[in-house]
Amino acid sequence: MTDDLDDWLADLAAAPLERPLDRLETELGCDIARRRRDARTLKALAPVRLGAVSLALALGVTAGTAAAMTAMRAAPASAGLAVAELAPSTLLDGAR
Repeated sequence: MTDDLDDWLADLAAAPLERPLDRLETELGCDIARRRRDARTLKALAPVRLGAVSLALALGVTAGTAAAMTAMRAAPASAGLAVAELAPSTLLDGAR
């Protein structure tokens, strides 16, 4: 069993590297700097995002209230007719 393990390790040692390691530290440094810059950008834009969400919420509430008030003003006239047409007395008597 140890012979197989020795052979596998020898094959692994002889295999070429997927990428050169001489630039690894530089690449890691660039990645860390990019992530820090992205985090600072997100933190700086947080108030803008909050303002956009607040504005969208205010517009939604305003538009919803206006639509509801319009529907409430128009509803009694048409709702009363629809309910009267479907009343059991009119359906059973055939007065329709």
